[in-house]
Amino acid sequence: MADHTPFGVCYAKVTPEQVRNYEMVIIEPDFYSKEEMDALRATGTKIIAYVTLGEVDTNRWYYPRLAEIGFLGKNENWNSFFVNLESAEARRVILMDVLPAITEKGVDGLFLDTVDAVAPTTERAYLQPYMVQLIEGIRQRYPGFTIIQNAGAFLLEKTGDDVDAFLTEALASDYDFEHKRYRIRSADEFNERLKYLNHYSTQSDKPYFIVGFADTEDKRKQIKTRLDTLGRPYFISNIGLSELPVQPDSVANILKDKSL
Repeated sequence: MADHTPFGVCYAKVTPEQVRNYEMVIIEPDFYSKEEMDALRATGTKIIAYVTLGEVDTNRWYYPRLAEIGFLGKNENWNSFFVNLESAEARRVILMDVLPAITEKGVDGLFLDTVDAVAPTTERAYLQPYMVQLIEGIRQRYPGFTIIQNAGAFLLEKTGDDVDAFLTEALASDYDFEHKRYRIRSADEFNERLKYLNHYSTQSDKPYFIVGFADTEDKRKQIKTRLDTLGRPYFISNIGLSELPVQPDSVANILKDKSL
């Protein structure tokens, strides 16, 4: 973990200057050509490419192909649609078409988003075996990649062997989509979520990264004060993850302990 911090996440297009002071940056690969990706990696920073597994938005080039198969509802917060992972063809499109289009540009790893689209609390919980099968397929296809699972800690018992770490969002803070506002979690909320994460981290023997959300310097300071007590890597940004400061000091921590 220490070799991957400070880390950042940015879904707006970034430059080599922006990433060079980070050890790892998760990026939106659709914004880059192979030459631009090479320039990012030439800085020595590990470049991890975003890929969505459980949902897809209408801007993705492969959206029409998954739409033909049929979706299982819509995530109104992000204007994205839930992928029918029960369909072997849907899984094939992701594994055999989408991922090669990303990896042929040259990346160091993959960031698997929307795994929690099959959470136990949703009507899509029955898709969990298919999500596991997809993640297993990704590891088999890319054995040397750094693979980070976003959320979906409830699946780590089955996906743990196929991912290197997981990431959690909104541990110390949260974003209210209905009222469009940022808030700091109460101590009880924070401790309950931390207990949940540590349980699955211990059970799976997988470390985790933390992303926090804030819109003011005061909220960033409150989040940093809370997260600095954990000894785990974190990054703080806006809800759209569209910012990557050239100097990570104010938004990302650096782990000194090489054993983490």
